[in-house]
Order: sequence, then C-alpha cells, then structure tokens
Amino acid sequence: MKSSGSTSEQGRVYNERIILHLARQHPEISRVTMAERTGLSAQTISVITSSLLERDLLTVTGKVTGRRGQPSIKLSINKKGAYGLGINVDRDHISAALLDFSGDCVLLLERMVSFPTEHMAKAIAIELIEEVKATLGDDWRKVQGIGLARPDYMDSWLDTLVTDTEQRSKLEALKQALAYWQSDAFEVWLAELTGVACYCEIDAVAAATSELLLATKAPQRDFFYLFVSRACGGAMVANGECYFGAHGKAGSFGLIPAATGKHGKWILEALSLSSLERFFAAHQAAWPIDDFAWGNPANKSLIDQWAREVALEVTPALTSVIALYDPEALLIGGRLPSSVLTALIRHIESSLMKHSMLPTPCIREAQTARTAGVLGAAVLPLYDSFAPQRNLLLLDSKKR
Repeated sequence: MKSSGSTSEQGRVYNERIILHLARQHPEISRVTMAERTGLSAQTISVITSSLLERDLLTVTGKVTGRRGQPSIKLSINKKGAYGLGINVDRDHISAALLDFSGDCVLLLERMVSFPTEHMAKAIAIELIEEVKATLGDDWRKVQGIGLARPDYMDSWLDTLVTDTEQRSKLEALKQALAYWQSDAFEVWLAELTGVACYCEIDAVAAATSELLLATKAPQRDFFYLFVSRACGGAMVANGECYFGAHGKAGSFGLIPAATGKHGKWILEALSLSSLERFFAAHQAAWPIDDFAWGNPANKSLIDQWAREVALEVTPALTSVIALYDPEALLIGGRLPSSVLTALIRHIESSLMKHSMLPTPCIREAQTARTAGVLGAAVLPLYDSFAPQRNLLLLDSKKR
C-alpha cells in the first residue's frame, strides 16, 4: 500500500488556513488562544499571523488586557482582504453573489428566467458581473475566482419540471437547447470573461460547502445536505469535507426512485418546487405571491398535505442514507418557502421515527436556505483558496 507524506511548504499552507478558519469563526481571537486551540507553538503562530497581516488577510482589532507582560493583540479576518464571486444558474433563475473574506454578503442579485439557454445565460451573467465590478471598483483584483453552481441533468425530466406553458409546447426544441449544459463551455466562458479562475460544482455540493466555511458556530462534520429547488439534489459531508465517491456522484439523492411515484418517479421530481406548483394547480389554488398568502389557512392546509405526502415518498431513501452513512444531521436548504420547509421537516421527522429502527439525526434548515445555491457558488473560490482541506497535506493528492 502506497503511503503519502507532505512537504514543509504544504504544512505551512495548511496551518495558515487553520489559523484563518479560527479567525473567521472566532473574531478578535488572540495568538495565545490560537496556539491553545491548534497545538502549534507560539513562534509558529507569530510567524504565520505576521505573514497573514502583511498580506491583508488578517487585521488587528484590539489588545487583550488583564494578562501579565506585554498585551497580546486581537486578530480578525480582514473583510476586504479577499472576495468570492458566485453565479448560480438554475432551472428558474440566474443569480450572483459577492462575499467578502469574512463571509458576509456584499451584493446579491437575481434574475428570474425559465430554463435558461446559452444566449440567455450569457446575457444575464454579463449584466450581473458588470454590476459586481462597479460595486468593487479597484478591489476587483482581490476576487479570488468565480464559483459556478448549477444543477446536473439540466435537459432531463422536462415533461415534469417545466411549468411554463409556452416552453411546454416546444419541449423537444428546449431539450436540444439545454444540451449546452452537458459540457463545461459556460464554465470556460466565465473564466475568459472575468479573467479569474472558475470553480464549478453541482448546486447541492456548493450549498453544503457554504455550511462548512461560513457556519457561525463549529459546523457538524458529518451531515447530509438536501438541496431543494426546481428539482432536488443532495451532497454528503464526511469528516468535515464533501465526499464525492468514485465517479463524483455521491449524494445524488434526487436520482433515487420515490416510494410510490405519486409526485413523480424520481425524488428529484417529487421533492421540488415543480411538484409543489403542480400540487397547487391540481387543487385549483393560486400560487402564493408573498408570506401573507403562504400563511392563509387554505394554503397552509395544502402545504401540510403536500409535505406529508412527499415526506412519505422520500422516507425509504432517507432511511437508507441514515443506515449507510450515519450522519449527525440532515440539512435542508434551497428555494422552498419557509413555511413549506418547516412543514416538510416536521413530517420527515415524524415519518422517519415511524419507519426507521435507527436514531433519527437532527433535521434542520440550512443556514443560508433560499440563497444557498448562489452563496455556495461564491464560497467555492474562497474555499479552494483558504479552507483547511486535508488533501493539501498529501503529496499525491489530486483535484477531483
């Protein structure tokens, strides 16, 4: 069996990222506390933090008082030290987000569009990126890259997922146009347009990555992420990092058959905004346009019925996830309205408790919820450049 080691340079980069991660999670942290939490020597901490201060990635925010000797400085992430730009291309919208180095959202933009083709996507992306550049000005040079989050199989299941009447009348032509998304052409175009590296992931993986980097408290290290938008996808996080499997398809929850097929043959069809829209239409109910409408008694009754039925459709698959993976938590994010997500979580918890012999993990709403896709996209370049990924320490590590 081949063993893998690491060089001193790899170790230095990894330690830098550990320190940045600590400063992000614990603003105004002292060097002494960093040493206590990492096990690194005081000298190593001093050398690394001095380098990060020189590169404007950390900033001094005060001094620790009440200790003997010379006061220790407090260190925090320099918000303007770096930026991550994200583009989320989905079946019903294209959005952009700009994150500063602390993970705060500086700019969030969205354009609604049904199943965007190449021409539509490029036109909207140019408009959004120009607005980001205008916001940043000279700080554009601090953008670490552009993240692209998009669903897999954009050209599939159109008969179920397309709800626009005009597009439904021309599904074959739409399918041919959407074949564009089977390649990396848009990713390559984005890199050429912006002049920075492009990092592309499936939307569910991007959303899960945002939980790892931007969690306001120490994130759970083993969780399963359900991303619900026009369709549904999933991502696995094991020991603090996304797990992709042999062919990069681990976590493809949407491609598991639904229990009965009542809301679609596959889970990606059943657990989706498309499914919810079809359900409202089948009951001659108007689609709610705001929180007040979502909360009226008739709509709440429909939401509860849909959530209960869909929870039963996904319970066998979730039971398998729990049995095979044993996650600490199931996180659900994406574009479901808050009231729908609350009902869905309640019914999934109830159904799992009835149908699973194993302990039910914590089921909760992901921290970014509705903006998970685009914020996840913006996280990707920051994560690649600054997160303490273990494969940094392996001499034979390869990018996925």
